[in-house]
Amino acid sequence: MSGTNRTKANRTDRELASLDAEGACNYYLNFINNFQNSNEMAAAFYNRVLADPAARGAEFPQSLAGHAHKWCSCLTPLDEGVLAAQASLGVRQAQIALEICRATNSDPQSLEELRSANYRLQADEIRDIAVKLLSQGPMNVLLADLLLNLDFCQGHHPDGWLGGFKCPKAIQPLWNVRLFQHYAGLGATEQAMRFWDEAYVDREDPVTLNLAAELFRRAGDTGRCLGLYERSLALDPLQYPVELRLRELREPFRPSHRLVSEKQVCIYLYCYNKARSLAETLESLAACDIGAAKIKILLNGCTDDSAASAARATELFPNNEVEVITLPVNIGAPAARNWLISQPATWESDYVAFLDDDVELQPDWLAHFLTVAEADPSVANVGCKVVFPGEHRMIQYLYRYVSVANSQMVRVSIPTPGVVFDVGLYDVVRPTRVVMGCQHMMRVSALKEVPWFDIRYSPSQVDDTDHDLQFCLKGYSVAYCGTVTCVHKHSSGVSMRSGLDYDRQGNVNGNDVKFFYKYLGRLAEMSRLDSLSLNR
Repeated sequence: MSGTNRTKANRTDRELASLDAEGACNYYLNFINNFQNSNEMAAAFYNRVLADPAARGAEFPQSLAGHAHKWCSCLTPLDEGVLAAQASLGVRQAQIALEICRATNSDPQSLEELRSANYRLQADEIRDIAVKLLSQGPMNVLLADLLLNLDFCQGHHPDGWLGGFKCPKAIQPLWNVRLFQHYAGLGATEQAMRFWDEAYVDREDPVTLNLAAELFRRAGDTGRCLGLYERSLALDPLQYPVELRLRELREPFRPSHRLVSEKQVCIYLYCYNKARSLAETLESLAACDIGAAKIKILLNGCTDDSAASAARATELFPNNEVEVITLPVNIGAPAARNWLISQPATWESDYVAFLDDDVELQPDWLAHFLTVAEADPSVANVGCKVVFPGEHRMIQYLYRYVSVANSQMVRVSIPTPGVVFDVGLYDVVRPTRVVMGCQHMMRVSALKEVPWFDIRYSPSQVDDTDHDLQFCLKGYSVAYCGTVTCVHKHSSGVSMRSGLDYDRQGNVNGNDVKFFYKYLGRLAEMSRLDSLSLNR
């Protein structure tokens, strides 16, 4: 089954291939312990089991493969590979849908070429060709499905081309489900509600129920929200994220605002030639409740107007101690962090928070972070949910764990389940292994044991991941506080929203190699830093 019509092995395929059948099952379970299942993960695991004679003959891998297959049918109800797999099992509705999809696909070769193209780099070209082909064959279901996928990846409503699609009557129920999932997945409440009755009547699956739960929560109907999540969890009890979300909705997290004035905190920022972003970040910070926190800004060899932006901090924070540190050269992110950590103010404080120079902050973030940290003395670092800017905010980063640790590779998991928007499912507090470094807060007593960020990862990337894992290896924990949202305006890594940058990609790949060799001699310890071992 090719749930996403992938034409070459991706990262998940490679990682699964490095594991035996038991390891592959644990890999899959760790993923769904962290996230709602994704089509990419479900399809990759299903294919991995099918390709392994040992796994095919074992009851547990077969059971999990069946679980993955069901999720593919929920996540991509009109995917040709999914329909073919269902049809082979004798599902009559799938047989009919598959026949119609293939009959209305008037140009299979062009469709396959579009599927093989890179959505991130060729989106406009793909869209232009697909819209033109749809005008020539307005009943082409698979082409319409591709356009809807492309729109979702870009956070768009399917307004421009949707009116030209003439959906075959027998496919209409599945198409209604697709439209509901699209709008609800973006967080477009009003548009999604138009399709809710049709989608719910036709089928009841965890994907639709989870999206509907948050839809009704945003509409103010918490009771309906809880009922839908409960029904979803009954359909699939392996959904640990849903279990956590239900707990949060029943007993909402309450930040203690008094901690902001009771605890000594340093807030550190470092900047390299982002004068405008730094100014906006400082303005955002000035609108936050940070009490008497000390603020230090390190200008990392800046040659633009960053110094002028930093100088305004004394006006923005009249009641806080502010210091601007100017370095003549850019020493890179790990060394800049170390320079700030080495300040005497660090060791006089209870906590140290780091902020990137291109973030938009939630006003009460510090109270949330302090409440999480003070509730558990083992917590060394607290991070939050990170999203891209935009009308519909795509999640950039949630949390990570060690997904593979063997002689072939040492990898941490992906930070999100794929292309997913911030609709509410991850608004929870939970332990993890790694949080994003653009906004996080570390306990100084733990920092004394793991003080330095590794400069081998200069100029950036992997250093914050490595530091969190160092905390974990020392016996500390890391906490994700999803009740705080950080808008990160520029992705410093390589993601769906970042442009093509060979230098940046080369740096990321190089640091992955350094990371592997750093931990190659500690594989047993690293393998224990998975997700399942945290709190199940």
